[in-house]
Amino acid sequence: MSLRLLAFALMSLFIISPVWADDDEARLNELKSEIKKLEQWLNSAKDEYADLNKSLKQSDEEIGALLKQIQQTQTQLREEQARLKKLRLEQTQLHQLQTEHQRHLSQQVIASRNMGDESALRLWLAQDDPQQSQRLMRYFSYFNQARVENIEHTMAELVRLDQIAELIVQQEQALKSTEQSLLNKNTTLSSKRKDQQRILANLSKKMNTESQRLTQKQADRKRLENLLAEVETILANSPRQNDERPFNKMKGKLPRPVAGRVLKAFGNANSETMSRWEGWQIGVQEGAEVRAIHHGRVVFSDWLRGFGLLLIIDHGQGYLSLYAHNETLLRDVGSWVNGGDIVAAAGRSGGLTDPALYFEIRYQGRPQDPAVWIR
Repeated sequence: MSLRLLAFALMSLFIISPVWADDDEARLNELKSEIKKLEQWLNSAKDEYADLNKSLKQSDEEIGALLKQIQQTQTQLREEQARLKKLRLEQTQLHQLQTEHQRHLSQQVIASRNMGDESALRLWLAQDDPQQSQRLMRYFSYFNQARVENIEHTMAELVRLDQIAELIVQQEQALKSTEQSLLNKNTTLSSKRKDQQRILANLSKKMNTESQRLTQKQADRKRLENLLAEVETILANSPRQNDERPFNKMKGKLPRPVAGRVLKAFGNANSETMSRWEGWQIGVQEGAEVRAIHHGRVVFSDWLRGFGLLLIIDHGQGYLSLYAHNETLLRDVGSWVNGGDIVAAAGRSGGLTDPALYFEIRYQGRPQDPAVWIR
């Protein structure tokens, strides 16, 4: 709860008339309602947090399975690429072999053509043994036939390798397409997971903040209830004196509570609480005399978080004045004071760096501009 909101909650405690009592009860009920809403929000946030964790777990599992698929696809792709490389090497070797066979056969054809039709006869006549000549002729024929068959076999093998290579290229392209699709899906899932992690972190942070707010409001409610009971007890045992000069007739006539320059005026932006000042912050000398601005009764005189040593005077008709950050409080709860009476010594309690008096005037819990009332 901010400093100003806390001030508002506490100011609404110190009520004398039945109207103020009703306002106190309303503020207490409002605080209880806020606590209930916070509790409901936290319960809902816990369910949302659990759902987000479940979704994040599912994303993690999907990404894990997808990465496994990508790894398997990449392994298969490397295997196909290695297979294709081996086939292409075999193709190169077969092309070389085909070229060699064709070269030898071409040489034989050229040699036979150069020898003419008489080549076989001359080869046969040159031999002393006719059978040997026949064997040479058959060998010559077989040799040429074998070269032709080798060339045909090599060409058939090349056709087969070309067909396999084409299939491997198609498989390679399909695997690359699958790999890219999986990588795109992984990118999408990774982005989704980052968003989920960010939402989860923000929700967790907000839950912690709201949990702290809930704890603070519960503490505020407890203080509110205790102070309300204390003030009611005091007021019940102390009859009110009649005011000769009603507070509502004193606009522009009230004295300053302390000597000093107004550092923060009513309505100025308050950077600490991201709100606006609801009173005056007056720069003072440490120990400066703080005086009551009007006749009334002290309803609070104690230390309070954010305000330090705080004194509150009830002036009747729903009007209160507040004096905070004092060094010393000189009046106790239930004491009657007159305008101009010294009620405290200014200081820097409540965490101030420099001595100052924080001063407010409130009517039925609503802050009033002191400039309208102080002369």
